[in-house]
Amino acid sequence: MTNRITLLATALDTAKVRTFEVRDTVIEIVSLWVEVREDDRADRFTVEIGCPKAAEIAKALPKGARVEITGKLRHDRWKDKASGRWTGKVFISVEPGVGTLRSKGIAAATPDSAEREAA
Repeated sequence: MTNRITLLATALDTAKVRTFEVRDTVIEIVSLWVEVREDDRADRFTVEIGCPKAAEIAKALPKGARVEITGKLRHDRWKDKASGRWTGKVFISVEPGVGTLRSKGIAAATPDSAEREAA
């Protein structure tokens, strides 16, 4: 079974960088919040990038950039220590050798995006 997803999306914000230490190694995860529009529907996705090459591309992307993302669909689950409840998130993972990130230019403004910017 293959787990592969490709999106042509618009970056809703600049990339966010999180770093943490695991076994004396610093890990950097770059996240993008993107939107895919189709007719009157807009779907938003989080993209988590662990590939160093793709991470550098993501860091250089401005808000509003069109981007082609290829990766794997992931569902992480964990138990909240404070409440004891299980929670989770679905996201697109771009890992070395598995996914890619390519800039496709700046997205054209739509009437909806202009209204959101004004708000």
